[in-house]
Amino acid sequence: MIYKKIAQIIALLMLTISLSQAAILAEFYGTKGNADKALSAMVKKLKDINYSIMGKNEHIELHYLNTFQEKNLDILNFYTITDKVTMRKLLIKNPDFGAYTPFNLLGYKKLAGTEDSNDTWYGHLNVETMLNIIGEKDEATKQTFRDMVAKVDKLIQKEMKPTLKNTMEFNHHLPNQPLLKMVKKFEGVEDIDAYVEDFVMKHDSMFTRHHFVIAGFLDLKFEYADMELDFDEYDAYWVSSLCHFQFSNSVFNHNAPHAGVFAPCSIYFYIPKGSNELHVGYATVENWLTTTNIKDKAQLSYMKKVANEVLEVFKELGFTIEEGTGGESAKALVSTRELASEIAKLKAVVKSLAKDVAQLKKKEAVKTKAIKEISPLSVVLPKKEFKTAKLIIGDNAPKNLTAYYAANPQTVDALTAKLKANGFQIVSTNEILKDKTVITITNDELKNTNTFMAVLNVLVNGSDEIRVQNPSYFAAAYLQGKFHYGQFKATLTSLQAALGDMYAVTDINEFSKLKDYNFMFGMPHLADTIDVAEGTQLTGKLVGDKATKHIAYTLKLPNGATLVGHKMRTRNNKFLIKVDAAKNTQLLPYQSMIKDGKAYMLDPKFYLALSLPLLTMTDFMKIAAAPDEIEKEVVKAYK
Repeated sequence: MIYKKIAQIIALLMLTISLSQAAILAEFYGTKGNADKALSAMVKKLKDINYSIMGKNEHIELHYLNTFQEKNLDILNFYTITDKVTMRKLLIKNPDFGAYTPFNLLGYKKLAGTEDSNDTWYGHLNVETMLNIIGEKDEATKQTFRDMVAKVDKLIQKEMKPTLKNTMEFNHHLPNQPLLKMVKKFEGVEDIDAYVEDFVMKHDSMFTRHHFVIAGFLDLKFEYADMELDFDEYDAYWVSSLCHFQFSNSVFNHNAPHAGVFAPCSIYFYIPKGSNELHVGYATVENWLTTTNIKDKAQLSYMKKVANEVLEVFKELGFTIEEGTGGESAKALVSTRELASEIAKLKAVVKSLAKDVAQLKKKEAVKTKAIKEISPLSVVLPKKEFKTAKLIIGDNAPKNLTAYYAANPQTVDALTAKLKANGFQIVSTNEILKDKTVITITNDELKNTNTFMAVLNVLVNGSDEIRVQNPSYFAAAYLQGKFHYGQFKATLTSLQAALGDMYAVTDINEFSKLKDYNFMFGMPHLADTIDVAEGTQLTGKLVGDKATKHIAYTLKLPNGATLVGHKMRTRNNKFLIKVDAAKNTQLLPYQSMIKDGKAYMLDPKFYLALSLPLLTMTDFMKIAAAPDEIEKEVVKAYK
């Protein structure tokens, strides 16, 4: 009898231990049927609870289908979101909160005919699991984070009115070191912003070469300065949302869409105030392995392989792992001694080149001074040999239309004078990228369209060439059925008089397809515009000292609407470099339109594809963050 009682007690204790080990991965809410539109509408209301959408990646399953010819989901949406004001307080206390700044709100629905295929699920990583990964110990700080995340759950329940709930648990402990943290020391940096700018470009380029996608970018130091909030604890702080497209397809599109709560991975970087140390951290893939209940050995093996690739890239970038972080796989991959040796060699090379760089700078300064002393109208630039067809103005529509015309180079001042002499109004002049200046022009023929093509952009591409937007190409897309070829002969004639002979470029589209253009099935059309602001005094927000850093121009149109050109940070403009499209910098400044108390913009996924006809699906994934970054810049101008 006594032994039986002892056995019962032991069994009860074992059960208690087992239950105590269970933790929650995510609490998903559910709606019967396809709740795609309702989910998208709910996400737009996140602003009502002071959340910002840092990345909006909807219908990723269509990209999987187009790239890998696999379709196992009806819906796969990622919304990377954050409450910047609350996160500022948390980041000041603990920089590791960057691992979930932003965090992912996931929505998915399995393919019709599969298990649970009639339900749309949406949710995020459990708040306690996030806190355990971050390793925060202070109870008051943890409660602030809980309250912030709870606002999202409350909004979901209010707007979606879910009828289903699925609590996904895991019975393993999180890794002993769920965060991987690394550091890179640097010296002799006079301009932190320039250092960060160069590092980000190098980081993005290296990850792109390894087939990763930068799905989002958040410069918190810049954001808080723009919001006039102190963030003095750091000289720099930014977060890149990293994604590996093939990796995500192999997991989310193959029986584990719920694992998407971990994606995209927020990799956070910061430089503590006054230090010469760049820190980086992120939640390791080991967290996925212990919590998602994925059992497929091939999937697990591939996940580890891609995780190791991330480490290899950071090793190449000169980072070493901070003691007590990262897990066994990280320790096995990085040799501090090896990195120290490589860095020492690089320093020696840099030192040997320093004298040469200084001498080159002196020569360049002398050359620049000499150039400035020459009258800009008398500068003769080398002629360029064009191998494409020369423009012959006529009424016969070609099968293919060139998006741009190229012409021989001219200086900005000389070209400006010629454009004015040929009836164009100069709306603005902006250097978009280094040595790439865009002159925005208009005339009555353009303004009378009352559309986004009321202006044309002309690129002065250094001493290489001039490029100008082809009014016929953009009119075919913007005016659709109202356009007839030859409609803009007067504008083309004036351009030809100012630019000289003009030649087609290789960026072309079929004329017949432009009137109903979109990049591919499921991507936006012309009519799928994005509302960015609403009110009776919208134009008033675009004037004043603070507005000048966001606004390139405003142009009143005959129908009473106002066309607005938006300046963006050079870092955001560099998406063109990532897809080797800097020669088409004339697609910027980006535009919005104010009409009838609303400001709206073309969806960047439409406009970028229209403006870059050579863009491939792979290229689009390289600049996955660009559409959201552009939208954020435009929205910011109206605040």
